[in-house]
Amino acid sequence: MKRFVFGVFCTLIFFFITITAEGQNRFDGYSLEVDANSTGNNGSCPVRFLPQQNSLNHIQVFLAGTDLQTPATGLSGCDNSRADGNRVAPSTQNQKWCFQGPEELYEIKLSNGNSYLWPMVGKDIGFYNVKDFRPIKRVAGSTPAKYTYSEPADYTKTIRNAMMVMASRQGGTLRFPDGDYVIGTTDGNTRDPGYEAITVTSGVTIVGASGNYSIPTTNLPSEKGAARIRLRNNKQTIFRIGGCTNAVTVRNIELLGNAGLFGEAPRDPTGTYGIEAVGKWAIDPVTKVHSMNQSQFFRVENVVFQNLDTGMLAYNANGTKCNPANQLCNSWQIDNFRVDHSFFINNRTGIVVDSGNSDWTIANSVFNIVAANAPGIGIHLKRGANVLIENTFAGGYDYATLIGGTFLYIDSFGSVTMINSSSERSQRSIYTAPYGATSSQMLTVIGSTFNDKIEITGRTNFTSTGNLYFGYTMSIGPQVTVNSVGDKFCHDPLIYPGHCTDLVGGGKIVNKPGFNGGGTVMFQSGHLPEGQGKDRIDRQPNFFGYDVELGGALMQHDPNITFRDITAFAAPVETGSRVKDGAIVYCKDCKKSNTGTCTQGQPGTDGAFAKRINNQWRCD
Repeated sequence: MKRFVFGVFCTLIFFFITITAEGQNRFDGYSLEVDANSTGNNGSCPVRFLPQQNSLNHIQVFLAGTDLQTPATGLSGCDNSRADGNRVAPSTQNQKWCFQGPEELYEIKLSNGNSYLWPMVGKDIGFYNVKDFRPIKRVAGSTPAKYTYSEPADYTKTIRNAMMVMASRQGGTLRFPDGDYVIGTTDGNTRDPGYEAITVTSGVTIVGASGNYSIPTTNLPSEKGAARIRLRNNKQTIFRIGGCTNAVTVRNIELLGNAGLFGEAPRDPTGTYGIEAVGKWAIDPVTKVHSMNQSQFFRVENVVFQNLDTGMLAYNANGTKCNPANQLCNSWQIDNFRVDHSFFINNRTGIVVDSGNSDWTIANSVFNIVAANAPGIGIHLKRGANVLIENTFAGGYDYATLIGGTFLYIDSFGSVTMINSSSERSQRSIYTAPYGATSSQMLTVIGSTFNDKIEITGRTNFTSTGNLYFGYTMSIGPQVTVNSVGDKFCHDPLIYPGHCTDLVGGGKIVNKPGFNGGGTVMFQSGHLPEGQGKDRIDRQPNFFGYDVELGGALMQHDPNITFRDITAFAAPVETGSRVKDGAIVYCKDCKKSNTGTCTQGQPGTDGAFAKRINNQWRCD
């Protein structure tokens, strides 16, 4: 009998322990500061542990929705953390705090005064809805706990809360459901003087409901996109990426600058940025130890950037005020940055890259640029390493008041390759600045179409393959070297007569389109004459513009050219004579006359090299 009672007692104890354990939820994290403020943090790593000294990495735990007025009870420590009332001390081994409690949500207060709603560790941990971090009130007397959420006029604190939770877990996915998310204000409109950009940390993915663009100035349903984050004041940034940050993705959302909504006067977008990346390659002034602080592996997909000063900006901290004693100037690495299927609308500049050690891919994207919205630049490459622009398009809306500015503006870069891209209705398609272009700078354009002026200056190496240019679009500086293979200048004159002109939509007819200005054309493949009358496009021979050396080989001329052929070469025709002084050709039936000129001979008996000298074929 005693043995039976003891067994029942043990079973009840085990059942009680099981029930108690199942009623406890786990919460863990780190006491952090997250700030990529380009002024205060000066471009270094944005995530920092609060110090262990004086217990500054301890936390206080409160019941969520009580405005930090009701300390949590029934807490127990885990993973070497200690709970004392509502205070939790992290593990001394790794600074991670961990506790268990009966609630599914608590509010955590750090020693720096910041507080955050903190979800429990559950099966969906790592996937967050921004709406779950809105202000809440606890419903009195509810068991289990229930909360009422309120919609904030400004989402800054809400988004920061989610970013802190994800930073503590080395990343996560933050979803933005259908909604209009205002940031940087105190009440949805008034500037918050203490606002700084929302820091995005490593491993974070930001996902909106849709990447469709809005039309803020209308009162139709298209006034709002399905999900957009927007500013209401100038000189503010939405997201900031700092040094030591990796694997960040932003997709399916609109980032809107300080736009005037329907019924509002135009607003000032000066100094507004959608995504800003800033960092520095630090040098310890005493030990001289280098800290590269590189950031890498970024994806921006199906994102709309609208009405911003600059859609995306990447640069070195301190800029021209860089001190080489504590920073390797212009050398911060922000690498493997891919912008894909994104739309840049009505921004003063779409993308600015100003970091000497940067590698970017910009693909499948569109830049609507207007010169009147100065500077009206699609992509501005101030400084960097390698950039690939692929299947990307830009332009204004017409050739009058809404003409575009410049699609691609290059100051100084290592290698820029543009493939299957295009621009139209703009002042310039491509521009390279003379002060930044060096002989080691490579600009390669492949399979693209450009209606508007291309201005290559400085000492750029320009390689062009299989492109369609318009009339006199190509302006080449005197120190530029050019290699052109399979390029076409102007449309087919039999299909589009009257379109080969020196200006798009008008101007003078051009019969010899091609590269204009100075420079050295190292090689240019030719083309046959086309069209007739005023619309003819003259022949272009294959052209070598510098020394030609045949190493270990021979030069074989066509052995079937006859005297009749060379006579036809020199005959004046509408498309122009094929030869000029300096030409040399093998003629299988030519022979030398008494004066040294070429005359008709017999193939198999005669034969000579015919040389064009003083407008004559000479065989001497």
